[in-house]
Amino acid sequence: MTIISLNVRGLGKVGEAKFNWVKNLIRANDPDIFAIQESKRKKVNDKIIEILWGNSNFEYVFKPAIGLSGGTILIWNPLKFDVSQAVEKDFFLVIKGKWEGKTSETIVINVYGPHNDNLKQKFWESLENIMQVDIEDWIICGDFNEVRKDSERQNCVFIENRAKMFNEFIDRSHLYEIPLGGMKFTRISDDGLKYSKLDRFLVSEACMTTWVGISACTLDRGHSDHCPIILKDSNFDFGPRPVRIFDSWFENVECDDLIRNAWDLNTRNTRADCIFRDKLKKVKEVLKEKCNPKFNKLNEEIESLQENVVKWEKLVGTRDLSESEIHLWMESRKKWLEKDKEKAEMLKQKARIKWATEGDENSKYFHSCTKRRQNKNNILEINTNGLWIENPQHIKEEAFKHFSNRFKKDDSRRFQFCGPLEKTLSNAEASMLEAPYSMTEIY
Repeated sequence: MTIISLNVRGLGKVGEAKFNWVKNLIRANDPDIFAIQESKRKKVNDKIIEILWGNSNFEYVFKPAIGLSGGTILIWNPLKFDVSQAVEKDFFLVIKGKWEGKTSETIVINVYGPHNDNLKQKFWESLENIMQVDIEDWIICGDFNEVRKDSERQNCVFIENRAKMFNEFIDRSHLYEIPLGGMKFTRISDDGLKYSKLDRFLVSEACMTTWVGISACTLDRGHSDHCPIILKDSNFDFGPRPVRIFDSWFENVECDDLIRNAWDLNTRNTRADCIFRDKLKKVKEVLKEKCNPKFNKLNEEIESLQENVVKWEKLVGTRDLSESEIHLWMESRKKWLEKDKEKAEMLKQKARIKWATEGDENSKYFHSCTKRRQNKNNILEINTNGLWIENPQHIKEEAFKHFSNRFKKDDSRRFQFCGPLEKTLSNAEASMLEAPYSMTEIY
């Protein structure tokens, strides 16, 4: 899945520099969907879009410009995204369809937000009305013509009330902004003095689950005053991940024995550091083998125990239970509550947020928090000398170079004393600092 969004500020005529720049941008990144804002065109036809797209495998929807403003285009590859419905609204274009290989429907919206304060409220309300459709996967991209906080503007006037309206819309719609890599600002004025972050991707919480490796970054600004922004799902293998240990594991005696037995196993190495490394590896292997399947089956155990409890509670309404049956009922309930608490503690630790935020348990909320944190911490590409690197091995090498340079010893900056210190300890006084205590010295 690859989506590019660009406020082109006038697409230009076929063959002109800006038109060719957009065409080459599509060739280089091969997007499934390309969202254009402010094309400033009142008419487009299939031939123009085919030249821009580079082949005949495309469909599109177009909203013409009014005067010298607007002109929104949404182009997609029907082989990658099968669109069943397209809708044109005042400030955005909407398409609904299914991604190749996915069964659930997704709605993609290309927005070009208004500048006028009176129209902004109408803009947010229109988006919210569209989002009343019973579909979980949403991707909204484009130029919102608004920022979320003061730091997203420089040398520009920040209007707090506008930002508040924008943030409230995002909260009400349960949307999540994909962090942009690359440049901090997406719009730079022609004189190079004003900077703003106006372009972004907003997705629903369900999208974070559908696309685990989703990431976004800015591309070179080129011929527009806005940077193109790209959203894509990258599934690269960065090798084995560090083992996760949950606090609830240590409440189980069996876990202590597993770790102790794995640690006591002999290793082939004789060097102390290699022995330590190998022992940690064995502990990790044992935990992955024994504890991970147990965690995966936890939901099944909870569901089974809960059904058993419900069965007893229904039965007590039809007849009196014997002491042994009441005992079985209470035991089932006790085990269910213990397992449910274990799951809740795991979710709490994975999400790394205060449990009181959403009450005692809200699994969907905490799963979404975990996905957000994971997505935010992922490094799926890195910019080196103007080039974006995606290969996992190359990313590791660049990260190693960066930190090795940061922590390299630099003797040239070491502080040097130019003369003898006036107040120093003698050798005898210095040795007393490490001397053992004695009763005679104390008294």
